Amino acid sequence: MSFDSRRSQPTATVTDTDIRNDQAALVERLLREAAAATGRQREDLLDQAIVASVPLARTLASRYYRRGVDAEDLDQVAYEHLVKAARSYRPADGSDFRSFAIPTVRGGIRHHFRDHAWAVRLPRRLQEIQTRINATEATLAADLQRWPSYHELAEALGLDVDEVIEAQRAQGCFNPSSLDVPLHDGSSITRGQQVADPADTYQLVDQIESLRPVIDTLSDRDRLIFKRRFLDHQTQAEIGHEIGVSQMQVSRLLGRIMLQLRLALSV
Repeated sequence: MSFDSRRSQPTATVTDTDIRNDQAALVERLLREAAAATGRQREDLLDQAIVASVPLARTLASRYYRRGVDAEDLDQVAYEHLVKAARSYRPADGSDFRSFAIPTVRGGIRHHFRDHAWAVRLPRRLQEIQTRINATEATLAADLQRWPSYHELAEALGLDVDEVIEAQRAQGCFNPSSLDVPLHDGSSITRGQQVADPADTYQLVDQIESLRPVIDTLSDRDRLIFKRRFLDHQTQAEIGHEIGVSQMQVSRLLGRIMLQLRLALSV
């Protein structure tokens, strides 16, 4: 409530929630009238209900912005599935169009990502795990008052930690980093410059010779990890079992080793 000093009477403040509730009530009324109508009148009522529901579809689409898919494309997908929801809705006692439309629109957006938006094609299993992580991560962070660990996410989702880690590492497949991006702030060397041209034998030999002394300075365990991963092509879990550490520890060790090698190439 707010206070109008000219009339000395309290005045109601219209909130976003009030507006959304009014829109939902309008849409529900139009769809119920459409269900009882026929012909041109039914089509007009459906069109009005769809237009009144556009803000809902746009809000749902906006939650997926900046993930490597054009915002206008996401809006269009949301609108298409909003139309499908409106035309499929069958009002009944206690039914609610919003509860019917939201999963329909959201599912359509997720299927668009799954089928069209991957720069690197992932197995559907990993795509579905990523979707579940995205739906759970923020809520879990709010409950914990910090960002959840892999183990906490796995427990919340009923998954193995290895599955969560694998899915999280593939997050960049929607919007991979450009090869023109500098290695780090202030660096004049790009990621692309670190990739040797297979046709340039001199460059390949030069990079190998640059890395050789760095590899020689690695500890026995780090050299073993490097060999198992890149020469023997073992999984991180297999390496961890051999050296007596967890898969997550192997991941951290590999990250540190690769950082050392990248720094050697950037000198």
